[in-house]
Amino acid sequence: MALSLIPVAAALVPDILRLVAADPAGLVAAAAAEAVHQVLGTADPVAARAALAADPGRAAALRARLTEIALQGARLAAETRPVGEGRRGAASLAGLSAGGGTARAARGGASAWGPVTVSTLVVLGFFSVLALLVSINPPAEGGPRFDPQVASVINITVGTLGAAFAAVVNFWIGSSQSSRNKDALVGRLQEVQLQARLQGPPQAPQGAAISADPPAPALSLVSRVAQRPAEDRFDACLDHVLAAEGGFVNNPADPGGATNLGITRRTLSDFRDVEATEADVRALTRAEAREIYRARYWIPMRCAELPPGVDLMVFDFGVNAGPGRSLRLLQGSVGVKADGSIGPITLAAARACRGAELIGRLAAGRMAYYRGLDGFQTFGRGWTRRVEGTRQAALGMSAGGTSAIAMGTGATESLAA
Repeated sequence: MALSLIPVAAALVPDILRLVAADPAGLVAAAAAEAVHQVLGTADPVAARAALAADPGRAAALRARLTEIALQGARLAAETRPVGEGRRGAASLAGLSAGGGTARAARGGASAWGPVTVSTLVVLGFFSVLALLVSINPPAEGGPRFDPQVASVINITVGTLGAAFAAVVNFWIGSSQSSRNKDALVGRLQEVQLQARLQGPPQAPQGAAISADPPAPALSLVSRVAQRPAEDRFDACLDHVLAAEGGFVNNPADPGGATNLGITRRTLSDFRDVEATEADVRALTRAEAREIYRARYWIPMRCAELPPGVDLMVFDFGVNAGPGRSLRLLQGSVGVKADGSIGPITLAAARACRGAELIGRLAAGRMAYYRGLDGFQTFGRGWTRRVEGTRQAALGMSAGGTSAIAMGTGATESLAA
């Protein structure tokens, strides 16, 4: 079952295939196959693909599960493959792509007997010399001793044969054998994938709902590179936040008190490490506000490592309701433990989701939070307008847009960090 379901897992998280090949014990393959079986409820790869096409929600859940498995399995792939093994693996894959006959013939040809012959001679020589040394009687007490030159030759011979014997053992049951097992597993996986491609794309069952979203692009567990430089992305997100926050306000109903450019008096005091006055808040410059946003929100929430659009959703909610709450919403939306501390698992799970779907879940979760607040009757209209404006801007960024959608300044109420 494991091998037949690996291509299904690799379609969602491509790094799974590489990690399976680097795990001769088969732990990653077994875990990935079990995750596919549990989430989709089938061990048939064709039915599994149909289930993915029919239910994007289950596809997102499976993608999050596989991302965690891949991160754990990456530790099993820490050992680097020898250079020669890499070339041999590439040759075997080339043979498989051509039909597999050439590679299999090479493995059964005369060249395959070379390692066997050399290993046999080394083992026989080692044990023969060892038996000879054991059978030689030591010199009698006071009798003539071995010639020093002969003893030296014997020591060199035994040492050389011992080293050769150790190399033989390592070759057959050590790291080289492990690499050969990896090559064989990759070959088998390539055959399964080739069969899947020949069968054509999966067909959704009759009457099943078809997702309007395009298929998710291939994603890497290594950080996905955004189309725009990190500084440009930060400035675009900041422009949106500042447009939403507006200028100086001091609404008695707002628990944040005196606020300018979204920066409360308490936040400014903490940043300057001195007690700020209302006049200091009123005189706050955009340049200083930019540094506060970068130091207290953008960097701690690792927004630069999130996909475009998702970074804006996390950043804007973190500014409005606190970084910890924003990160817990993100983690709950991608299906990982919501501890408010962002790390590689959260980042990888976020990158593995479709951007538009994750942005929609973040917007819905944010609105659910607002509706549970006592101040929703007073500030609900502004919060709703801000969430919708942020969602639209994030969708534009996710689709490759370069400008944030400016909003009115009616939703300037800060909810405290």
